[in-house]
Amino acid sequence: MKTTTAARRVGAALTALLAGLLAITALAPAAHAAAPDPDTIVSEWKRNGHFYIDPSVQAPESAVTDMREAAAKASTVYLAVLPAKSVNTNEAKTFLTSLSDKVGGENTVGVMVGQTLIAHTSIPDVNVDRLIRDARRTSGTAADKVAAFIGSAEAAGTGKAPPEGASAPSSGGGSGLGALIALGALALVGGGGYFLYSRGKNKKQAALEAAQLSAVKKTVEEDVTKFGEEITDLDTEVRLLGAGAEHQHDWQHALDSYEKAKSELAAVKHAQEIRNVTTALEDGRYALACVKARVEHRPLPERRAPCFFNPQHGPSARDVRWAPPCGTVRDVPACAADAEAIERGFDPQMRTVMVNGERRPYWEAGPAYQPYASGYYGGFGDVMSMMLVGTMLGSMMGGWGYGGYGAGYDAGYEQGLDAGGGDFGGGDLGGWGDFGGGDFGDF
Repeated sequence: MKTTTAARRVGAALTALLAGLLAITALAPAAHAAAPDPDTIVSEWKRNGHFYIDPSVQAPESAVTDMREAAAKASTVYLAVLPAKSVNTNEAKTFLTSLSDKVGGENTVGVMVGQTLIAHTSIPDVNVDRLIRDARRTSGTAADKVAAFIGSAEAAGTGKAPPEGASAPSSGGGSGLGALIALGALALVGGGGYFLYSRGKNKKQAALEAAQLSAVKKTVEEDVTKFGEEITDLDTEVRLLGAGAEHQHDWQHALDSYEKAKSELAAVKHAQEIRNVTTALEDGRYALACVKARVEHRPLPERRAPCFFNPQHGPSARDVRWAPPCGTVRDVPACAADAEAIERGFDPQMRTVMVNGERRPYWEAGPAYQPYASGYYGGFGDVMSMMLVGTMLGSMMGGWGYGGYGAGYDAGYEQGLDAGGGDFGGGDLGGWGDFGGGDFGDF
């Protein structure tokens, strides 16, 4: 009798385990398909109101409807929704440009690749990088954020107000609620194991991200403090120059940048916001370098990317040939002292950060430092992609301007990097919605 009871318990446990595994398999994303031919997408755009969705994409009907309606209201914006990872780093820029060229005229094209929106515009003075960052701050689902991007891009491209409803989060109606209830019923029947697995995974991921953000914030706080100390050290010499001297504008700019960096740091809640701090620091350090040049009666420095080895060193003086361990040689911007050290066979004074109990160069610190680096170097075109090739941060970032294909879509696209002019951009918009603590995945 005891043997029979034990056997039944084992059988029940195995059945429950199998149900959980089947639920995980059923809810797991399908294999990633290759991106369709640009001609196919553009042809569908012209027939179907500026909207295309790949047949293999599984998104809630209400989400598809919201995005389709937003695109239909636009005259210059086009949207395609593709499976996750169907466009890789090397293909992204060429793919977007091809779509834009085939559409013709002035346009903005957006492509939702899994959870990630990448975009390109041919319209002057439209910064899609900024538009994507703004869209990410919109409340609601990924579909709501895509609609917000479309509305803002249309307004920026035409100079008109956003189309009615295009930039506001959609209520979704009863059909969206019905879809969630239906999915909830399926999850309760066979997905209890998946629910618990996902909730635990999400908690661990949130804890990891919080720890990483704390570490990066400490690094940036050190940079802000260092900048403030350099301002203080120069204060007496600036006062001796007098209030009416030519240096005054640069001095005030440096002071303002310092205050902005402090306020941006205090406001940081998410990893991508670190970029705002280091952008202010880069700008302020150049202004301070100009003040130092005037104080020392030297020519004003060229506006160059900060020293790669340590952005605290301020604007670089020139490029120097350098290679990371086991990596290829490339030109990187360096301050005069670091450039000379390398050319004499010595190590530069690297900006190191604490990673797992040891200090490592920031470019070997992982994806959490993407926003940190992009704020310092994002305004200098392809500098990042060239100097970070072969480093951990370089592999995490993928192609400059796309923010992280190499790290996968969860780690990448957090900061929405630009391509030195705002005509390319990318940003993770999250899932279409959550149910019971379980992440829906890409869609």
